[in-house]
Amino acid sequence: MNAKKIVTNVLRSNNLGRELIFQFKKTAKRLPEPDMQFPELINVEVVSSCNLSCVHCPPHMKEFRNEVRKFGIMNIDLFEKIMDEIDNYGIRRIALHKDGEPLLHPEIKYILERVKRKNNHIVYLTTNGHRLSEEISQAILKNKIDIVNFSIGAATENFYGKVRGKNFDSVIKNILTFLKLRESFSWRPRVIVQIINLKQFPEMKEELKLFKKFWSNYNVEIQEWENLTWGVFDYKESAKKRYPCYSLWESMVVNSDGIVSACCMDWQQKLQTGNANEQNLKDIWKGKPLRKIRNLHMENRTGELPICPTCNYWAWQTRLEKYHL
Repeated sequence: MNAKKIVTNVLRSNNLGRELIFQFKKTAKRLPEPDMQFPELINVEVVSSCNLSCVHCPPHMKEFRNEVRKFGIMNIDLFEKIMDEIDNYGIRRIALHKDGEPLLHPEIKYILERVKRKNNHIVYLTTNGHRLSEEISQAILKNKIDIVNFSIGAATENFYGKVRGKNFDSVIKNILTFLKLRESFSWRPRVIVQIINLKQFPEMKEELKLFKKFWSNYNVEIQEWENLTWGVFDYKESAKKRYPCYSLWESMVVNSDGIVSACCMDWQQKLQTGNANEQNLKDIWKGKPLRKIRNLHMENRTGELPICPTCNYWAWQTRLEKYHL
């Protein structure tokens, strides 16, 4: 992680820092203007199930088993419907993931081929790397996926087993094979290797050090993420000091079953805004359910919503000068 990102992350972790970032962007005229006609970013969750049980991820934790929605795989016809509509609005940012592992989809190679077929969208893929075969790697590179984020979370097999699961060595081998293959292509996506700072583990500092040391030998971007609360874990900062979450003006999530959620943190589908099986995404984007959620954020009434009161994702989002319904 470069010095600029380290400083930015420190500033975003407190109210004063966030205010400084906002004032700087305002002065520099770098505040974004959201598109109220259609989202700039669409999370298309092609798979909601996962082959890991990470300690930081409630959708796949044993203690939340009774609260988890039914896991599923997106129907290809629904994926085509979604992409056909997105393609009508020019180049957008598309994330092929949410709560699950996208490479588990039996037709992932077709999905990778279809997503940029009609428009040169900016496509982001997050994977844990377990199912990263050479064939899938070829599909990622051949179809010019822009960003590949490898969610690794550990530097050693022992720690990986504690916080994620088995087959650490296999995951590292798959990623290194992908990096080697990337060198033979003219298209070379931005590759991120990611670790989450799980401060409850005493060995975390050493794990972070080893992670950064190992991956600094490769042409990748190293990212250390803070742990998210997912709307269920403790979050102590006063809600009075928060501002509306920009994700409500920037993005939407189409879950694997077609249910549309207002936010990528909504793993329980409590912030439903529509159904892509029955509605157009544009109508959902401009519809009453999402407008109501936006309005509650604008009026600092997030306590009336599920998930939002104990979510810390908003603090890492851009603050706007003006919010519109």
